[in-house]
Amino acid sequence: MADEDNITPAAAPADTAEAGASSVGDDAAVNEAAAAISTIAVEDASDDEAVPAPPPQEEEEDEVVPPPPAAAAYQFNFNPPPPQPHLAAAAADPNNNMDFANLNPSEINAQFLSLLPPCIHPRLDKLKSLSEDRTKLLEQYLVERAELEQKYNGLMKPLYEMRRDVVTGKCDGDIASNDTTGASDGADQQEVKGIPQFWACAMGHIDLLAELITEEDVDCMEHLVDVTCDDFADGSGFEIHFHFSPNDFFTNSVLTKRYEVPNLLTEDEPMLQSVTGTDIHWKPNKSLTHKTITKKQRKKGGPNAGQVRTIQKTERAESFFHFFTPPKMPELGDVVDEEEAEAMEEHFDHDYEMACAIRGSLIPNAVHWFTGEAMEEAMY
Repeated sequence: MADEDNITPAAAPADTAEAGASSVGDDAAVNEAAAAISTIAVEDASDDEAVPAPPPQEEEEDEVVPPPPAAAAYQFNFNPPPPQPHLAAAAADPNNNMDFANLNPSEINAQFLSLLPPCIHPRLDKLKSLSEDRTKLLEQYLVERAELEQKYNGLMKPLYEMRRDVVTGKCDGDIASNDTTGASDGADQQEVKGIPQFWACAMGHIDLLAELITEEDVDCMEHLVDVTCDDFADGSGFEIHFHFSPNDFFTNSVLTKRYEVPNLLTEDEPMLQSVTGTDIHWKPNKSLTHKTITKKQRKKGGPNAGQVRTIQKTERAESFFHFFTPPKMPELGDVVDEEEAEAMEEHFDHDYEMACAIRGSLIPNAVHWFTGEAMEEAMY
């Protein structure tokens, strides 16, 4: 027992001692790292409190970026050195400066084409061929359209003839017998024949025509029984006819105005080739276009001084019937000054506008012009 109490503990193995020392060292390192991290965290928190957060910035609108510029189109160089020998010689000639202002159209065309790149010429030939094909189709279209116009004009003709009979009173009995409204009853109603002054009233509601109609014209137009239009079979013009019953003003039963317009059926500006009117055979002292004025004139000198003589002078009067006497178109080679040419052009333009108003508006829609309904439609 005594021996056991005096036993001294054996020394730990070297490996165990080293491991314990290493563990103690690691713990110390961990503690030091933790303390350092804690210090850094505190400093960061302190810094966050000391430095205020920057104010929020407004959102900037997206900048509109312009699209990239389009590729430059090819531009012809009209002043290149002439590639052909004859053009080179022409360019070198001081008397030949290709001045387009002093060239006629054919020369300008030749000069222009000579300046184009050679590869373009075959392409131009192709375009010309396509244009010629279109022209042929257009010619065929005009023929067929003229035929179609003739067909439907023929179908409308009986309707216009029936309208004339209604206006002149030929259908009064039939219309009265079929009237269920009672408007045709009464002796006073039967005394009115047809629709008096139908055409004068209808024309009076078309401003272009009304501005030329005088009170004297209206008296004559009481005898106007119909207005018709006949288009040429080939579509190159038309004739307007004013039909009159016997009257006290002239002996003509029909007054005609003829227009030759080769491109009548196209959308192009009308090309007026000729206009032909009618000579109105006025009865004595009944002319509405000219008035005969009687004046007394006293002779001032000579042996018969003081004598009074009576003279007659014819003066132009305002009237719609001047429409049937168009101005004379200048012949080829006639010399016309600028002012006269402008006045003549304006006269023909106004005359043709009147013809188109009669042909395209008055004749097909006469009843609506008479009632005034067409005037309301024309305002909108």
